[in-house]
Amino acid sequence: MRNYPTAVLAMLDEGRTAIAGMIRFDLGEGPFGIIQAVSPYEWGGITYHPFPAGIISISDIPGTTGTAAQGFTITLSESSDDGLTPQVILDIESYDYRDRPVTIYDLHTHPDTGVPLGDPIAMMRGYINAISHAEEPDTGHIATIECESRAIDYSRTNGRIRSDDDQKRRNPGDRFFEHAATTGRVKVKWGKD
Repeated sequence: MRNYPTAVLAMLDEGRTAIAGMIRFDLGEGPFGIIQAVSPYEWGGITYHPFPAGIISISDIPGTTGTAAQGFTITLSESSDDGLTPQVILDIESYDYRDRPVTIYDLHTHPDTGVPLGDPIAMMRGYINAISHAEEPDTGHIATIECESRAIDYSRTNGRIRSDDDQKRRNPGDRFFEHAATTGRVKVKWGKD
């Protein structure tokens, strides 16, 4: 269930709200944000860089109640006028993106002033699975970012054995499992002596 600020609810009741889509990529090199707007937007310590409408499209976001992972895609289309050249799109491959978090937000704004009516509301969270590139005759170069919802965590397996040695490899100062493998033996006398 989502909780909307009262200012957003009031505008929704009037049928007069505008929505600016935001995407946050938590790449290995650090977070990067984009917003469908004409000016940058600061939120959560990140500057969301503006991208005009039509350059970025997001597939339908599935709504399910099960634990199966749902896929969604984010498509970047070439727009040389806005600085999104084919080379810039291809440069995405130089970043550490595989299995990195991505979050899609809706930022409700006042339709007349453009002032945000509260914090952005997370609509979908997931992980970047793969990026594919294509050359379309009508639109030029396109990058399709394939994502999986966070429900993928329910089906992931981990081959780690929880032990002191394993924990030392992850964090040398963490001694949580130091005595986990130690068992005591006590001889109990039983029966006739």
